[in-house]
Amino acid sequence: MCNPRRVRVRATRELAEAWGQEVRRQATRAGHAVGEARVRESLADSVGGPTLAALTDVLERADGWVELPDGTFSYELEGGVLTFDPATRELEITARVSAEVSVTEQASATVDAHLSGTVEVAGEGVYYDDGWGGYTAQTAQRDAEQHASAAMDRALRQRREQASREADVAAGDSVEREAAARAEAAFAAATARRGDELRRAAADRLTAIGVQARALFNAALAEAYRDAILAYARSRRASNLHHSEREGVLDIEFELEV
Repeated sequence: MCNPRRVRVRATRELAEAWGQEVRRQATRAGHAVGEARVRESLADSVGGPTLAALTDVLERADGWVELPDGTFSYELEGGVLTFDPATRELEITARVSAEVSVTEQASATVDAHLSGTVEVAGEGVYYDDGWGGYTAQTAQRDAEQHASAAMDRALRQRREQASREADVAAGDSVEREAAARAEAAFAAATARRGDELRRAAADRLTAIGVQARALFNAALAEAYRDAILAYARSRRASNLHHSEREGVLDIEFELEV
C-alpha cells in the first residue's frame, strides 16, 4: 500500500434568494377577577356618645380588629370584611368572591427573508496509487464531489436558517406587542364577564357573611355597653356594683343615691 493521495474539490454558489415566512408570537395574561356585594347599616340612633367611646376602646384591644389610617376599624372574614366607621357610626359588611382568569392570544405577520452572497465549500477524497482497497483516482474524485455537495447543502441550510431567524427577530417585537395588546384586551373582557358572575355569587354569600359579621360586631358592642354602663355607675359613685355574663346575657346591678 502506497502513501495516500488526496483529491480536493471546491464548489462555489452565488446566492440571491427571497421568500415569505410567517412570524408568530403568543402572549398570556393572568390575574384575578373579584366580585363584591356590600350592605351598610347606620347605628347613629342606637349608639350614643359614651357607648361609642367605649366601643372604640373595645375595638382597639379586641383580637382580629385592625384600626386603619382613616380611623375606621376592619375585621377580615373568610370571604369578606366587616368595617365600622366611628365617625359616621356606620357598619359595612362586604362579601368578596374571587377567581383566576387567564387568556392567551396570538398575533402573526408575513415577512420577507433574504439570502445573498457567495458560499464556498470544499470536499476531499482519498486514493492510493496501487488501488489499495478499491480507492482509485476515480473513486477519490467521486468522494470529493459528494463531500463537497454535502457541505454545500449544509452551508445553504445554515445560511437559510440564519436568514429566517434574522427576519423573525426583525419583525418579532412588533408582532409580540400586537399579541400583548390582544391579550390585554381579552383579559379585560374576560375579567369583566367573570366579575359579573362573581358579583352575583358575592350577593348570594352576603347573607351568610352578614350573620357572622353581626355576631362579631354585636359581641364588641355588648362589651361597649357594659363598659359604658360600668363607667357611668362608677362616675356616680354607685354602690353594690355587680356584673356578670352568662350564655350571652349581660347582667349589671348597682345602687344609686338620688
